[in-house]
Amino acid sequence: MFDRDEQKKTPYLKAYAKYLKEHTTVFDVPGHHQGHIKTDFDKIFTHIVYQNDVNCPRGMDNIAHPTGVIKEAQDLFAKACGADYCKFLINGSTSGNLIMFLSALQANDKVILPRNCHKSVINGLILSGAVPIFIMPEIDKRTEIVNQISFDEWKKAIDENPDAKAIFIINPTYFGATCDLKRIVEYAHLHDKIVLVDEAHGSHFYFSNLMPSSAMEAGADMSTLSIHKTGGSLTQSSVLLVKGDRVPKYYVNKSFNLLTTTSPSSILIASLDAARKYLVFNGEEKIKEAVELAKLAKEQIDKIPGFIAHSKDYFVNECGSFSYDETKLCVEIDKLKITGFELYKLLKDKYRIQIELAETYVFLLLFTIGSTKEDVDVIVNALKDISSKYYDESIVYENHHYMSGFPEMKIRPRNAYHGPLKVCKLKDAIGKISKEMIMIYPPGIPVIIPGEVFTKEVIQEINYYLKKKATILSDWDGANEVSVVDEDED
Repeated sequence: MFDRDEQKKTPYLKAYAKYLKEHTTVFDVPGHHQGHIKTDFDKIFTHIVYQNDVNCPRGMDNIAHPTGVIKEAQDLFAKACGADYCKFLINGSTSGNLIMFLSALQANDKVILPRNCHKSVINGLILSGAVPIFIMPEIDKRTEIVNQISFDEWKKAIDENPDAKAIFIINPTYFGATCDLKRIVEYAHLHDKIVLVDEAHGSHFYFSNLMPSSAMEAGADMSTLSIHKTGGSLTQSSVLLVKGDRVPKYYVNKSFNLLTTTSPSSILIASLDAARKYLVFNGEEKIKEAVELAKLAKEQIDKIPGFIAHSKDYFVNECGSFSYDETKLCVEIDKLKITGFELYKLLKDKYRIQIELAETYVFLLLFTIGSTKEDVDVIVNALKDISSKYYDESIVYENHHYMSGFPEMKIRPRNAYHGPLKVCKLKDAIGKISKEMIMIYPPGIPVIIPGEVFTKEVIQEINYYLKKKATILSDWDGANEVSVVDEDED
């Protein structure tokens, strides 16, 4: 348990405020020299943003080798989360995932992981050269949501791959489902595996007893947290947590400095320092409020024709998840004349409501430490209006379009990424090895990754999302052309 009095400190924020009060004459970067220019940026933001934008001047430490206030702030964050040490990230949990892979794994090391991982994890495989052993998750046929991996499936994969060096766990999934984390960690450690955890969507788990277990509580070796997603810091600011010595600190530092800019944003670092203190002293109450708001929204949305709200009961009892993050609310679309993709756009364009994500038959609402009762009223009223215009009780949906699984991997991602390039039409890609990731974003889970083989089902899946006007990320605009490995070239 951490010292609450010590957690009242914000060492970086204090040093930041001191520097700004000194009104230093600057000859360093950034080039605007604390706002001695005027641009169109000032039409949106007050000029104070420029004035507060400094790099890493004397007295504010160095993120690459912290010995002062950055180190103090990181140590406080580590203690608050039950970690041995912490690294501040200013390029999101994407950089955290990459750092975990590069520090724990080398080329040809095997790592066991769920196939429904984020694109950054695949990039970690490419950069490290590790060989993935994918566990294929079940896909809920009703909502098309990819579910968590059971302990039995993890145990089976670990038993069948005694030479695997590490396992990589998602805690929670984008939609909030969690696994039996502590049991999986203990079994993996029993078999001498490093445990890495992607907690991009679970940073608030550390600050409320209402939430599922966190990675550090479960005894994992490393985890990355997007504090900006659910913890109140500014966008891009995340943290990397480390516990124990299964991953040597030397390799963590080396990988961190390989991927981290030497010109970090002081504003982002300061927001992490401030968010940690806020979460320590207000997190329990604010997260409880978020859960209550999510429950209120579920109760009201369930009364609106055309919408079925799913929370913990559904994911645990119907989808087999071990537990669930009740600050998230997954809403199923039922007998509406529009898809989730169309609803996503309609909510923003007509009602000025930005939701987290949408898929064909579901959309996701996040309730966080910043949510209010007014937010619930706004979304409920909008859905009532949409129901009155688009609900049709006579609608019978076609069989839900979902893949029966993910493509087969023929070569490791790094080899495919560096393989000779051939560009072909999507329709002609059957049987060819992909050099690229193609994904719907959000959530950023690839339909196919480098090293996997295009099949008829994969192409149908991509064409389906193209038809539905989903946001597709790929190497080529619209994914009508794809990058494949030229197997005819030596």
